[in-house]
Amino acid sequence: MTVTISIAWIEGRNLLHLLDEFLGLVEGPRDGADPALLRLAPVAYPGDDAAASEFRRGTESELFDRRRSDAIVMRDDLHEFDADDEDSRDMLTPHEVEVPPGHIDPWLRTLTAIRLVVASRLGVVSDDHHDADDPRFHVYDWLGYRLEDLIQRADAVDAADENPTG
Repeated sequence: MTVTISIAWIEGRNLLHLLDEFLGLVEGPRDGADPALLRLAPVAYPGDDAAASEFRRGTESELFDRRRSDAIVMRDDLHEFDADDEDSRDMLTPHEVEVPPGHIDPWLRTLTAIRLVVASRLGVVSDDHHDADDPRFHVYDWLGYRLEDLIQRADAVDAADENPTG
């Protein structure tokens, strides 16, 4: 069943911007020193450089292809926020976005991946490792909120599907 989420126009626009930046990262060159890319494709065998390198060679391309595909699915679902008429819109008015059942996992994986990228850029290693009052962390926290909201809504839809009578 489709999950419906409510996103203000400004949130949708910002999410599209984050998706475009994320797509640029996963489609771009793989700089082995970029902490964001390392966070998206962590070392599988930390104690064995040869095995880690072999594993990365065999899986990295497929992993980044899936991340790209997932982000495109999400971006397509947010197409209404790509309109050029934002001057005539109330930026805080919520808009209902429908996420089809087959798109929930790509959304969850993409929101998580973007949050990992933001965390790596900010140096966050755990949720309690940041200052919620520092405005640089607001995007990180907002992505966590959106991720949690989508999980709760998907769980509610699943529960309703499993028990349609009440």
